[in-house]
Amino acid sequence: MMKKSIVPFLGLTVLSMGAFAQDKLELTAKMPDLVNGEVVYLWNPIDKGTDSTYVKDKSFSFSKPMKGGGSTFILASGKDSEKTGLGMIIYLEAGKMHIQGNGTGFKDATMTGDAFVSQWVALEKGMKETYDNISKLDELSLEFAEASKLGDEAAVKSIGAQSSILRQKVIAAGKNWLDSHLSWGSSAYLVNAVLSEMLTEQEKLDYLNKFTGNAKNQLTTAMLASFSGSSEQWVNKQAPNFFQPDANGKVLSLDNFKGKYVLVDFWASWCTPCRVEIPELKSVYEKYKDKNFTILSISLDKDKEKWMEAMNHEQMSWPQLSDLKGDQNSAAKAYKVLGIPANFLVDPSGKIIAAGIRDYNPGSKALDKFLSKLIK
Repeated sequence: MMKKSIVPFLGLTVLSMGAFAQDKLELTAKMPDLVNGEVVYLWNPIDKGTDSTYVKDKSFSFSKPMKGGGSTFILASGKDSEKTGLGMIIYLEAGKMHIQGNGTGFKDATMTGDAFVSQWVALEKGMKETYDNISKLDELSLEFAEASKLGDEAAVKSIGAQSSILRQKVIAAGKNWLDSHLSWGSSAYLVNAVLSEMLTEQEKLDYLNKFTGNAKNQLTTAMLASFSGSSEQWVNKQAPNFFQPDANGKVLSLDNFKGKYVLVDFWASWCTPCRVEIPELKSVYEKYKDKNFTILSISLDKDKEKWMEAMNHEQMSWPQLSDLKGDQNSAAKAYKVLGIPANFLVDPSGKIIAAGIRDYNPGSKALDKFLSKLIK
Protein backbone atom coordinates (compact mmCIF):
# COMPACT_ATOMS: atom_id res chain seq x y z
CA MET A 1 0.00 0.00 0.00
CA MET A 2 1.27 3.46 -0.87
CA LYS A 3 1.11 5.89 2.04
CA LYS A 4 -0.74 9.01 1.05
CA SER A 5 0.61 12.12 2.74
CA ILE A 6 3.21 13.35 5.16
CA VAL A 7 1.96 16.48 6.93
CA PRO A 8 0.57 18.73 4.19
CA PHE A 9 0.63 22.40 5.18
CA LEU A 10 -2.88 23.66 4.58
CA GLY A 11 -2.64 27.25 3.39
CA LEU A 12 -0.65 28.51 6.37
CA THR A 13 2.05 31.14 6.27
CA VAL A 14 4.63 29.28 8.36
CA LEU A 15 6.69 31.19 10.92
CA SER A 16 9.95 30.21 12.60
CA MET A 17 10.00 27.06 14.77
CA GLY A 18 11.79 26.68 18.08
CA ALA A 19 14.24 24.03 19.20
CA PHE A 20 13.23 20.76 20.85
CA ALA A 21 14.95 18.44 23.27
CA GLN A 22 17.00 15.74 21.62
CA ASP A 23 17.30 11.99 22.15
CA LYS A 24 19.08 9.46 19.97
CA LEU A 25 17.96 6.71 17.60
CA GLU A 26 20.28 3.70 17.28
CA LEU A 27 19.28 1.79 14.12
CA THR A 28 21.17 -1.31 12.97
CA ALA A 29 20.48 -3.83 10.23
CA LYS A 30 22.01 -7.07 8.95
CA MET A 31 20.53 -8.58 5.79
CA PRO A 32 21.94 -11.02 3.20
CA ASP A 33 20.49 -9.01 0.29
CA LEU A 34 22.33 -5.81 1.25
CA VAL A 35 25.14 -5.05 -1.21
CA ASN A 36 28.46 -4.05 0.30
CA GLY A 37 29.49 -0.52 -0.63
CA GLU A 38 25.99 0.70 -1.51
CA VAL A 39 24.62 3.85 0.08
CA VAL A 40 21.78 3.65 2.61
CA TYR A 41 19.63 6.76 3.06
CA LEU A 42 17.42 7.71 6.02
CA TRP A 43 15.20 10.67 5.19
CA ASN A 44 12.86 12.55 7.53
CA PRO A 45 10.17 14.36 5.49
CA ILE A 46 9.23 16.51 8.49
CA ASP A 47 12.54 18.31 9.03
CA LYS A 48 13.85 17.43 5.53
CA GLY A 49 16.96 15.96 7.12
CA THR A 50 18.81 13.19 5.27
CA ASP A 51 21.38 10.86 6.83
CA SER A 52 23.43 8.34 4.87
CA THR A 53 25.85 5.50 5.45
CA TYR A 54 27.41 2.59 3.53
CA VAL A 55 26.71 -1.12 3.65
CA LYS A 56 29.62 -3.06 5.16
CA ASP A 57 29.62 -6.81 5.84
CA LYS A 58 25.97 -6.94 4.74
CA SER A 59 25.15 -4.50 7.55
CA PHE A 60 24.55 -0.81 8.18
CA SER A 61 23.88 1.39 11.19
CA PHE A 62 22.65 4.88 12.03
CA SER A 63 23.12 6.83 15.24
CA LYS A 64 20.86 9.83 14.90
CA PRO A 65 19.70 12.62 17.24
CA MET A 66 15.91 12.85 17.34
CA LYS A 67 14.36 16.28 17.74
CA GLY A 68 10.95 16.56 19.32
CA GLY A 69 10.07 12.88 19.36
CA GLY A 70 9.42 10.29 16.67
CA SER A 71 8.65 10.78 13.00
CA THR A 72 7.97 9.02 9.74
CA PHE A 73 11.14 8.12 7.83
CA ILE A 74 12.00 6.71 4.44
CA LEU A 75 14.77 4.08 4.65
CA ALA A 76 16.33 2.96 1.36
CA SER A 77 19.43 1.04 0.31
CA GLY A 78 20.80 1.05 -3.23
CA LYS A 79 19.60 2.73 -6.43
CA ASP A 80 16.62 0.45 -7.11
CA SER A 81 15.28 -0.04 -3.59
CA GLU A 82 11.66 -0.34 -4.70
CA LYS A 83 12.50 -3.29 -6.95
CA THR A 84 14.80 -5.03 -4.46
CA GLY A 85 12.48 -4.42 -1.52
CA LEU A 86 15.22 -2.54 0.30
CA GLY A 87 13.14 0.59 0.67
CA MET A 88 10.30 1.33 3.07
CA ILE A 89 8.35 3.97 4.97
CA ILE A 90 8.71 3.44 8.71
CA TYR A 91 7.98 5.17 12.00
CA LEU A 92 11.06 5.70 14.19
CA GLU A 93 11.75 7.37 17.51
CA ALA A 94 14.56 7.59 20.05
CA GLY A 95 15.76 4.17 21.17
CA LYS A 96 17.17 1.00 19.63
CA MET A 97 15.96 -0.91 16.59
CA HIS A 98 17.60 -3.86 14.86
CA ILE A 99 16.48 -5.22 11.48
CA GLN A 100 17.41 -8.82 10.69
CA GLY A 101 16.66 -9.94 7.13
CA ASN A 102 16.27 -13.26 5.35
CA GLY A 103 17.00 -12.21 1.78
CA THR A 104 13.60 -10.78 0.77
CA GLY A 105 14.11 -7.12 1.57
CA PHE A 106 12.53 -5.21 4.43
CA LYS A 107 9.06 -6.69 3.90
CA ASP A 108 9.76 -9.98 5.68
CA ALA A 109 12.56 -8.78 7.94
CA THR A 110 12.37 -9.20 11.71
CA MET A 111 12.43 -5.97 13.71
CA THR A 112 13.43 -5.97 17.38
CA GLY A 113 14.39 -3.35 19.95
CA ASP A 114 12.72 -0.91 22.30
CA ALA A 115 8.97 -0.47 22.86
CA PHE A 116 8.36 1.67 19.78
CA VAL A 117 9.60 -1.22 17.59
CA SER A 118 7.11 -3.76 18.93
CA GLN A 119 4.40 -1.10 18.66
CA TRP A 120 5.28 -0.48 15.02
CA VAL A 121 5.23 -4.21 14.25
CA ALA A 122 1.87 -4.54 16.02
CA LEU A 123 0.43 -1.61 14.05
CA GLU A 124 1.53 -3.03 10.70
CA LYS A 125 0.12 -6.46 11.59
CA GLY A 126 -3.07 -5.16 13.17
CA MET A 127 -3.86 -2.82 10.30
CA LYS A 128 -2.97 -5.21 7.45
CA GLU A 129 -6.59 -5.76 6.45
CA THR A 130 -7.13 -2.01 6.51
CA TYR A 131 -4.07 -1.46 4.32
CA ASP A 132 -5.44 -4.05 1.89
CA ASN A 133 -8.81 -2.27 1.86
CA ILE A 134 -7.13 1.05 1.08
CA SER A 135 -5.34 -0.61 -1.84
CA LYS A 136 -8.71 -1.97 -3.03
CA LEU A 137 -10.15 1.54 -2.79
CA ASP A 138 -7.34 2.79 -5.03
CA GLU A 139 -8.19 0.07 -7.56
CA LEU A 140 -11.91 0.85 -7.37
CA SER A 141 -11.14 4.51 -7.95
CA LEU A 142 -9.50 3.63 -11.27
CA GLU A 143 -12.43 1.38 -12.19
CA PHE A 144 -14.87 4.16 -11.29
CA ALA A 145 -13.04 6.63 -13.52
CA GLU A 146 -13.07 4.18 -16.43
CA ALA A 147 -16.76 3.36 -15.98
CA SER A 148 -17.59 7.06 -15.83
CA LYS A 149 -15.60 7.65 -19.00
CA LEU A 150 -17.56 4.88 -20.78
CA GLY A 151 -20.88 6.11 -19.43
CA ASP A 152 -21.63 2.79 -17.74
CA GLU A 153 -24.09 4.01 -15.11
CA ALA A 154 -24.73 0.55 -13.63
CA ALA A 155 -21.00 0.00 -13.07
CA VAL A 156 -20.58 3.51 -11.65
CA LYS A 157 -23.36 2.85 -9.14
CA SER A 158 -22.00 -0.57 -8.17
CA ILE A 159 -18.40 0.61 -7.78
CA GLY A 160 -19.57 3.64 -5.80
CA ALA A 161 -21.47 1.40 -3.38
CA GLN A 162 -18.47 -0.93 -2.95
CA SER A 163 -16.18 2.02 -2.33
CA SER A 164 -18.51 3.50 0.27
CA ILE A 165 -18.65 0.24 2.22
CA LEU A 166 -14.87 -0.22 2.11
CA ARG A 167 -14.25 3.38 3.09
CA GLN A 168 -16.46 3.05 6.15
CA LYS A 169 -14.62 -0.15 7.13
CA VAL A 170 -11.27 1.64 6.84
CA ILE A 171 -12.47 4.59 8.92
CA ALA A 172 -14.00 2.36 11.60
CA ALA A 173 -10.88 0.19 11.88
CA GLY A 174 -8.60 3.23 11.96
CA LYS A 175 -10.61 4.98 14.67
CA ASN A 176 -10.82 1.80 16.72
CA TRP A 177 -7.03 1.43 16.62
CA LEU A 178 -6.41 5.07 17.46
CA ASP A 179 -8.89 5.06 20.35
CA SER A 180 -6.99 2.13 21.88
CA HIS A 181 -3.47 3.46 21.26
CA LEU A 182 -3.54 7.21 22.00
CA SER A 183 -0.05 7.13 23.56
CA TRP A 184 1.76 5.19 20.81
CA GLY A 185 4.02 7.28 18.59
CA SER A 186 3.01 5.26 15.55
CA SER A 187 -0.61 6.43 15.99
CA ALA A 188 0.47 9.86 14.76
CA TYR A 189 1.88 8.11 11.69
CA LEU A 190 -1.46 6.35 11.21
CA VAL A 191 -3.38 9.64 11.23
CA ASN A 192 -1.01 11.32 8.83
CA ALA A 193 0.23 8.72 6.38
CA VAL A 194 -2.64 6.23 6.29
CA LEU A 195 -5.91 7.92 7.30
CA SER A 196 -5.21 11.44 6.08
CA GLU A 197 -7.74 11.16 3.23
CA MET A 198 -10.27 9.21 5.30
CA LEU A 199 -10.75 11.39 8.37
CA THR A 200 -12.17 14.91 8.33
CA GLU A 201 -9.94 17.77 9.43
CA GLN A 202 -11.93 18.07 12.66
CA GLU A 203 -11.55 14.34 13.37
CA LYS A 204 -7.79 14.59 12.82
CA LEU A 205 -7.59 17.63 15.09
CA ASP A 206 -9.58 15.82 17.78
CA TYR A 207 -7.08 12.94 17.78
CA LEU A 208 -4.08 15.25 17.73
CA ASN A 209 -5.44 16.99 20.83
CA LYS A 210 -6.09 13.66 22.60
CA PHE A 211 -2.67 12.11 21.94
CA THR A 212 -0.49 11.49 24.98
CA GLY A 213 3.00 10.12 25.69
CA ASN A 214 5.13 9.32 22.65
CA ALA A 215 2.24 10.16 20.32
CA LYS A 216 3.10 13.80 21.05
CA ASN A 217 5.98 13.79 18.58
CA GLN A 218 7.36 15.50 15.47
CA LEU A 219 4.38 14.35 13.41
CA THR A 220 1.81 15.59 15.93
CA THR A 221 3.61 18.91 16.31
CA ALA A 222 3.78 19.44 12.55
CA MET A 223 0.15 18.40 11.99
CA LEU A 224 -1.13 20.61 14.80
CA ALA A 225 0.84 23.53 13.38
CA SER A 226 -0.55 22.75 9.95
CA PHE A 227 -4.17 22.66 11.08
CA SER A 228 -4.33 25.13 13.96
CA GLY A 229 -1.23 27.28 13.51
CA SER A 230 0.17 26.19 16.89
CA SER A 231 2.07 23.08 17.95
CA GLU A 232 0.43 23.13 21.38
CA GLN A 233 -2.48 20.87 22.40
CA TRP A 234 -4.67 23.78 23.47
CA VAL A 235 -8.11 22.19 23.60
CA ASN A 236 -9.53 22.05 27.16
CA LYS A 237 -6.77 24.28 28.52
CA GLN A 238 -7.21 27.78 29.90
CA ALA A 239 -6.56 30.42 27.27
CA PRO A 240 -3.50 32.57 28.02
CA ASN A 241 -4.48 36.13 28.76
CA PHE A 242 -2.77 38.86 26.74
CA PHE A 243 -2.60 42.63 26.47
CA GLN A 244 -2.49 44.25 23.04
CA PRO A 245 -3.06 47.82 21.83
CA ASP A 246 -5.52 48.73 19.11
CA ALA A 247 -4.68 51.18 16.33
CA ASN A 248 -5.40 54.12 18.67
CA GLY A 249 -3.17 52.80 21.42
CA LYS A 250 -5.98 51.57 23.69
CA VAL A 251 -4.83 48.38 25.40
CA LEU A 252 -7.30 45.48 25.55
CA SER A 253 -6.92 42.04 27.09
CA LEU A 254 -8.67 38.73 26.58
CA ASP A 255 -9.96 39.02 30.15
CA ASN A 256 -11.97 42.08 29.09
CA PHE A 257 -14.24 39.68 27.20
CA LYS A 258 -14.66 36.97 29.83
CA GLY A 259 -18.21 35.66 29.82
CA LYS A 260 -18.34 35.59 26.02
CA TYR A 261 -17.33 33.15 23.34
CA VAL A 262 -14.23 34.74 21.82
CA LEU A 263 -12.48 33.73 18.62
CA VAL A 264 -8.84 34.75 19.04
CA ASP A 265 -7.73 35.21 15.43
CA PHE A 266 -4.10 35.67 14.33
CA TRP A 267 -3.48 37.20 10.90
CA ALA A 268 -1.36 39.80 9.05
CA SER A 269 -1.87 42.20 6.16
CA TRP A 270 0.77 40.34 4.11
CA CYS A 271 -0.76 36.88 4.73
CA THR A 272 -2.76 35.90 1.64
CA PRO A 273 -4.52 32.86 3.24
CA CYS A 274 -5.55 35.14 6.12
CA ARG A 275 -7.12 37.69 3.78
CA VAL A 276 -8.98 34.92 1.93
CA GLU A 277 -10.69 33.87 5.17
CA ILE A 278 -11.86 37.33 6.22
CA PRO A 279 -15.23 37.23 4.37
CA GLU A 280 -16.19 34.11 6.37
CA LEU A 281 -15.14 35.83 9.61
CA LYS A 282 -17.26 38.84 8.70
CA SER A 283 -20.25 36.63 8.00
CA VAL A 284 -19.89 34.76 11.30
CA TYR A 285 -19.39 37.97 13.27
CA GLU A 286 -22.55 39.55 11.88
CA LYS A 287 -24.55 36.40 12.63
CA TYR A 288 -23.39 35.90 16.23
CA LYS A 289 -22.19 39.30 17.52
CA ASP A 290 -25.41 39.85 19.45
CA LYS A 291 -25.36 36.31 20.88
CA ASN A 292 -22.52 36.50 23.38
CA PHE A 293 -19.80 36.11 20.73
CA THR A 294 -17.00 38.29 19.45
CA ILE A 295 -13.72 38.10 17.55
CA LEU A 296 -10.36 39.49 18.63
CA SER A 297 -8.02 39.78 15.66
CA ILE A 298 -4.33 40.11 16.42
CA SER A 299 -2.10 41.17 13.56
CA LEU A 300 1.48 40.00 13.19
CA ASP A 301 2.34 43.11 11.22
CA LYS A 302 5.30 45.36 11.91
CA ASP A 303 4.27 48.23 9.64
CA LYS A 304 1.36 50.16 11.17
CA GLU A 305 0.50 51.87 7.89
CA LYS A 306 0.12 48.55 6.04
CA TRP A 307 -1.89 47.13 8.95
CA MET A 308 -4.23 50.13 8.91
CA GLU A 309 -4.56 49.98 5.13
CA ALA A 310 -5.54 46.29 5.29
CA MET A 311 -8.06 46.91 8.08
CA ASN A 312 -9.68 49.76 6.16
CA HIS A 313 -9.85 47.70 2.99
CA GLU A 314 -11.32 44.61 4.69
CA GLN A 315 -13.77 46.58 6.87
CA MET A 316 -13.51 44.30 9.89
CA SER A 317 -15.76 45.77 12.57
CA TRP A 318 -14.56 43.75 15.59
CA PRO A 319 -11.55 44.66 17.81
CA GLN A 320 -8.26 44.79 15.92
CA LEU A 321 -5.08 44.55 17.98
CA SER A 322 -1.33 44.46 17.41
CA ASP A 323 1.88 45.33 19.24
CA LEU A 324 3.53 45.63 15.79
CA LYS A 325 6.31 43.20 16.68
CA GLY A 326 5.71 40.78 13.79
CA ASP A 327 6.20 37.12 14.65
CA GLN A 328 7.50 38.24 18.05
CA ASN A 329 4.02 39.45 18.94
CA SER A 330 3.55 38.70 22.64
CA ALA A 331 0.10 37.14 22.22
CA ALA A 332 1.31 34.94 19.34
CA LYS A 333 4.21 33.77 21.49
CA ALA A 334 1.84 32.98 24.37
CA TYR A 335 -0.25 30.82 22.05
CA LYS A 336 2.90 29.32 20.45
CA VAL A 337 1.72 30.35 17.00
CA LEU A 338 3.91 28.87 14.26
CA GLY A 339 1.82 29.79 11.24
CA ILE A 340 -1.10 32.00 10.26
CA PRO A 341 -4.03 32.14 9.89
CA ALA A 342 -4.53 30.62 13.32
CA ASN A 343 -7.54 30.78 15.57
CA PHE A 344 -8.59 29.60 19.02
CA LEU A 345 -12.17 29.55 20.27
CA VAL A 346 -12.43 30.49 23.95
CA ASP A 347 -15.59 29.74 25.92
CA PRO A 348 -17.18 32.08 28.50
CA SER A 349 -15.13 30.52 31.32
CA GLY A 350 -11.87 31.29 29.52
CA LYS A 351 -11.16 27.73 28.34
CA ILE A 352 -10.07 26.94 24.78
CA ILE A 353 -12.65 24.58 23.29
CA ALA A 354 -11.41 24.45 19.70
CA ALA A 355 -8.45 25.48 17.58
CA GLY A 356 -7.98 25.75 13.84
CA ILE A 357 -11.66 25.95 12.88
CA ARG A 358 -11.17 26.90 9.24
CA ASP A 359 -12.63 26.15 5.84
CA TYR A 360 -10.11 23.55 4.68
CA ASN A 361 -12.68 22.78 2.00
CA PRO A 362 -13.77 26.13 0.48
CA GLY A 363 -17.34 27.02 1.34
CA SER A 364 -17.68 24.42 4.10
CA LYS A 365 -18.45 27.14 6.69
CA ALA A 366 -16.75 25.13 9.42
CA LEU A 367 -16.73 27.99 11.94
CA ASP A 368 -20.41 28.80 11.40
CA LYS A 369 -21.37 25.14 11.82
CA PHE A 370 -19.30 24.83 14.99
CA LEU A 371 -20.77 27.97 16.55
CA SER A 372 -24.33 27.02 15.61
CA LYS A 373 -24.06 24.05 17.97
CA LEU A 374 -22.92 26.27 20.84
CA ILE A 375 -24.84 29.50 20.36
CA LYS A 376 -28.58 29.44 19.88
